[in-house]
Amino acid sequence: MTKALKKIGFVLLGLLGLVALMCSIAASCVTNSALMEQGFLQYGSTAHLNLSPTRYGKCALGIANYLDGKVNEIAHPDDPATPLFSEDEMLHLHDVRGIVDGLKAIRWIGGGLTLCGIAAAWFLAQKKKENTIMQDIWQGFAWASGILFSLAAGLCIWALMDFESLFLAFHYVSFSNDLWLMDPNTDLMIALMPQEFFMWYGGEMLKSLLPIFGIMLCLIISWIKVGRKETEEGKNTK
Repeated sequence: MTKALKKIGFVLLGLLGLVALMCSIAASCVTNSALMEQGFLQYGSTAHLNLSPTRYGKCALGIANYLDGKVNEIAHPDDPATPLFSEDEMLHLHDVRGIVDGLKAIRWIGGGLTLCGIAAAWFLAQKKKENTIMQDIWQGFAWASGILFSLAAGLCIWALMDFESLFLAFHYVSFSNDLWLMDPNTDLMIALMPQEFFMWYGGEMLKSLLPIFGIMLCLIISWIKVGRKETEEGKNTK
């Protein structure tokens, strides 16, 4: 394996590991009923659909449990025999649950592959008596952090400048149908979760991701200040 391919491999490994962590946190946020209820209370408007804000907690719990795969139906809090949402709304929510399932899969598969990749690289390096393997992994994760930081910064700037276009782009990319196009006057789901709700929820999710961004920043700074210097010194002593 050439040095360039080796470097690219460790960068990809870093991307896989960091994205797995981010997907894990994202899945947890999406299925957090308490956070969802907080958003409903701030931005929901459902009086015209005969749903009182006092029932938002049960609605949030039902939606969160559905997205988490714990239940397959969401009952109306005032009448357990009646579905909370219409058939089209439930079809859209089923699509959203597919995204949550994808986030969970990336969490476990990506995390597992990252650990296996690091272990395999370390054992091979020990066999070949290479003593720079940890610096190589360190460098790969630092580069991966820089790439993800750039993407995150770009998305944040886009959201601040024009959240609506970002919101629409996400839906066009994520869904193969137009079930997400709803009328707040007749559709309970969008009355509970207007665009302002998603702006707020995105901000809350970003706060939850701050520890990961902190780790990424530490990886970048530590590599620039320490890791790169150690690698150069190791090369010079050969």
